[in-house]
Amino acid sequence: MTCNEIDWKGYALGELSKSERTQAEAHAAACSHCREELAATRLTLDALSTLKEEEVPRRIAFVSDKVFEPRWWQRFQPTFAAGCVIAAAILVHGFAQPRLDQTTVQSMIVREVANSQQKYQGQLEAILDEIQKENRLDFIQNTGMVRQ
Repeated sequence: MTCNEIDWKGYALGELSKSERTQAEAHAAACSHCREELAATRLTLDALSTLKEEEVPRRIAFVSDKVFEPRWWQRFQPTFAAGCVIAAAILVHGFAQPRLDQTTVQSMIVREVANSQQKYQGQLEAILDEIQKENRLDFIQNTGMVRQ
């Protein structure tokens, strides 16, 4: 028999037949590796035999038990609640927004464009005035003329 053919766990537990047991003992007498494996297996079995035997619980609590069910407010996930709030906001916005006809929209656009043009025209004039002042100062400084 080779080392791989022998079931040392079965030998240590007494599960081998008499002929297999005799062959395993003969092999263990000649093979130091198998003797070490048999010793380790017996050590493990001895350690297990020192453990205290306890009765298996009759009822094991499962996650599906009513005791572990979350309350109704705990079932809502934050993402679900956020989605509900966003959906409600979209619906309210859609129904609360007054309907505008084409002429009202057109007049609003014209008014805003005019306001923008006035605003930018004022800014442009202020920039041009500033540039003219700087040019006058540069001219005065470069020519040596002093304004009186």
